[in-house]
Amino acid sequence: MSENSKTVEKEGRNIREFNRVGGPETAQEMRQALDDDGIFVVRNVLSRDEVGELRNTLRQHLGQRGLHFALGKTQPNAAEAVPELAFIFAHPGILAVVKQVLGEGEVVFTGHCDIHMNMLSGWHKDSGEAVPGGYFTGPYMTSPDCRVFKIAIYLQDTTPRDSFTALLGSHRVADFSAGIERTVQSRIGDIVMFDVRITHTGQLPDPIEKGLKGLNLAINRGKRDREDLAAITRLKALYWKLAKRRDRLSVFFTYGAPNDFTYDFARANMSRQVRQGAAGDSAGMPPQLKEALKSEGVEIYPA
Repeated sequence: MSENSKTVEKEGRNIREFNRVGGPETAQEMRQALDDDGIFVVRNVLSRDEVGELRNTLRQHLGQRGLHFALGKTQPNAAEAVPELAFIFAHPGILAVVKQVLGEGEVVFTGHCDIHMNMLSGWHKDSGEAVPGGYFTGPYMTSPDCRVFKIAIYLQDTTPRDSFTALLGSHRVADFSAGIERTVQSRIGDIVMFDVRITHTGQLPDPIEKGLKGLNLAINRGKRDREDLAAITRLKALYWKLAKRRDRLSVFFTYGAPNDFTYDFARANMSRQVRQGAAGDSAGMPPQLKEALKSEGVEIYPA
């Protein structure tokens, strides 16, 4: 094990944490962590000023725009809809991690990015099982060529209740109950890198929030791609105010290897954004982002 990483032992399985990007040994350990577990954490990739900039950007944008889903707010297609985020997708520290995993000159930015504020979650995979038609056309669950990885950034220190939780090893199986449950308590500046096929969740709803989600779904006639009702949104906001809940902000975006699995994922997410009503909320990918990624040797989909 290199000096840049450590293992947190929990009942015989580990969460691999890296302190910084290192040499070939660290790269191999990162790839092994993704292969075995489907996830790892890198500490202190971003500065507090950078996280503060992200927080301000998300608060400003989602305070005025965005969509109401999962009792919170989100902006799909944020790489295009929020030009102020451009610096994070070409961040040298993040791309150094991605290049350690995929290799120099082998990184594709899919264009996918979702930003969230106060959204609740359930157990799911990000590989499209719940989406009509799915995200992939090939044998993605078993193919070693399916190397599509998300970066998750939480813009506040997390607690066991509101952190990223995953089932280790579940990126190799379709069974949503398989895997060893582990929680990542990330701190400001950390990034989480995970395989889109891994089963995971964010903050799960409590009984009151479950009731609000169920009521909203019933009124929307079971259609999960419809925005939350305004009345439900107001009720949830009131509940959080009375319970003195803090705002939770996060950013998710995706890179992959230059092959059909990555391109399938990118195309399918573009279609998802159209269904969610986000595709028209942009003027295309910001030119400064295209230039920054090109200078880092990163391919952009579509080329």
